[in-house]
Amino acid sequence: MSESISAITQRLFRRRLILQRQRFILIPALLLILVLAYAATIQTHISGSFGETSPGNIHKNEYIKDVAEIQVALNAWGTIHHTGYPLFAILGNLFATPARILGIEPAFAASLYATLWGLIALFGFGLLIWKLTGQPVLTALTVVLLGLAKSIWIHNVIAEVYSMSLAIIVLLLVVALWPVPWTGQWNVRRRVLWLALIGGIGVAHHRAVAFVAPGLLFAVWPNLWPDRAQWRYTFSQAAGLIALGFIPYVYLPLREWLGGAWVYGEPGTLRGFWIEFRGKEADRLVTLPNGLSGWMNNIESTWNILTHELTLPGLLIALGALILVMVVSPHRRAAWIVALCAAGPTLFTLVYHTAVLPEAILMPTVLALVFGVALFADWLARLWRPCALIAGVSLLAWIMVLFGTHYSDIRELTTNRTGLDTIERLNHVPRNGKPALMLPWGPRYAAAAYTRLVTGQNADIMMVDHKGDLRRLIADDYQIYTEWETFYTLPPPWSSALPVTPSDWWPEHLGPLYLTSAGPGIVQIQLSPWLANAQDGSGTPVIYGIAYRNSWLTCDDEYLYLHIIWQADSRPTNDPSIFVHLTGEEPSPVLEDADTRYPVYGLYPFTRWSPGEIVRDDFTLPRLPGGTQVRFGLYEQIGGQFVNYGEMALPVADCQREDQRE
Repeated sequence: MSESISAITQRLFRRRLILQRQRFILIPALLLILVLAYAATIQTHISGSFGETSPGNIHKNEYIKDVAEIQVALNAWGTIHHTGYPLFAILGNLFATPARILGIEPAFAASLYATLWGLIALFGFGLLIWKLTGQPVLTALTVVLLGLAKSIWIHNVIAEVYSMSLAIIVLLLVVALWPVPWTGQWNVRRRVLWLALIGGIGVAHHRAVAFVAPGLLFAVWPNLWPDRAQWRYTFSQAAGLIALGFIPYVYLPLREWLGGAWVYGEPGTLRGFWIEFRGKEADRLVTLPNGLSGWMNNIESTWNILTHELTLPGLLIALGALILVMVVSPHRRAAWIVALCAAGPTLFTLVYHTAVLPEAILMPTVLALVFGVALFADWLARLWRPCALIAGVSLLAWIMVLFGTHYSDIRELTTNRTGLDTIERLNHVPRNGKPALMLPWGPRYAAAAYTRLVTGQNADIMMVDHKGDLRRLIADDYQIYTEWETFYTLPPPWSSALPVTPSDWWPEHLGPLYLTSAGPGIVQIQLSPWLANAQDGSGTPVIYGIAYRNSWLTCDDEYLYLHIIWQADSRPTNDPSIFVHLTGEEPSPVLEDADTRYPVYGLYPFTRWSPGEIVRDDFTLPRLPGGTQVRFGLYEQIGGQFVNYGEMALPVADCQREDQRE
């Protein structure tokens, strides 16, 4: 009998050892999926933006439109847009500074900082699941599942504030749910004070953290009510701890008073600080739905967001699981607490859908749904052992589906090159004189400022946003340049080739407006036209009072750059279009074109020019096999036929290398 018991004991020991070895292999393999997903998608360079030409691009922009601004702020001891996020900025700079010393790209360091907060959130979530269920494999599966939900994945690989928000919410849940007796060091009073301290930090960071308060109150209430004799003492201390969370706000005025180079708004004044603190700029977005259709649109959009986060089958499973565990699971109280924490963000999204990025506000809701899945899988496994394997395989399949569904979209966001393209364009800004670059506040401006304030690559260019005093800059002998895309945001006061309505912005902020190209993609803003000198003579007449003066080609490994100098011998009487073709030795076929309706990127019609005005035009063409000639000239369509004027051709072989120009 004793030998039989010994044999059974040995078999059980071997089985346990095998199981431990399997876990030792399986858990790191699961977490490796998450590590590889983040490593493949984390943003390593300055962020870009998408042209808002479609609803899809507008939606993509909502995720990344502030990222470049934050990348600069976290590397230049700067401040961030409302509501300031001072603690995030302070800790981010403390993180980025040593990272840069180690040779990490500053923009990448900002992304890693957000990733760190994301990992804290996932670790805290996993700690809760493990403590509640005691199942390490289930914990790893649900941690990876949560980490691959779309918006959580995105905000863990870009420099944004929402990964810190979720980390703080998870820390609050750890304090509220940690399954030990509510006595001794974990008594209700101490939990309330910890919740007050962490919650104050959270609400000071992002006001949406306050939306989880109903769940936290539900967590502490059963133990708080018997202790009501101590409420006055407890709540007065809690109020003080909550206030501590707002102390970092002194950072905002201090940065302005100390001459910080990257300061949003005017936090150094009482009015400016209050605007920043309360997020007044977002007031226009905080609106109730317009009638029944507005409510239905908000409900539909919220449902669609959650569907995109977890897939439709996954969302339905998660909803059902959360509801069931709130009723039947041994951990139903924990499920109720987390569900109530998610109720606030969900309700806010339904009511004020456009006030804040709804995908970010709903991240606690996604967490609650995955939390429900974990507790449901644990409950099933306790009812019937084989369910553990079924649940594990199902969760692994769900993880693979999420990875495949979201990877390409997230990769597109984090590898967008418009910020890098803006930086490359700055190489074409003339350095003679005193150059000043004006760009509207946004991703392009932040990308440009990154090279001045962070990398120092363009420290010799003065940079201002649309609130800069342009008249003062010109009076101080600065030459003002901008990207041609600026005129989408700030249209010229006349009709152009851009699909925008003429605006009085330029006359109101500058005065008379005259344009010329200053390099590929770069427009020079002038108060008076560039006029030909008498000794310069006139150019070669083309048509309608338009003359050609000069042209040349430059190039690099990827592109050809055509530069043309036009002149108005008299005020042009018509507006022919411009053709620019890359061809072989014969005019056809055309391998690539850069045709435009008007000169200067379609912005400056000929008929706007003054007599004697000289205007430079720049065009970019890709280098293609067989492309040996760049042909250009003017054309118009007459009676259904295209008529060309002043056609010229420049051999590609004669282009001057950009890196060899003086």
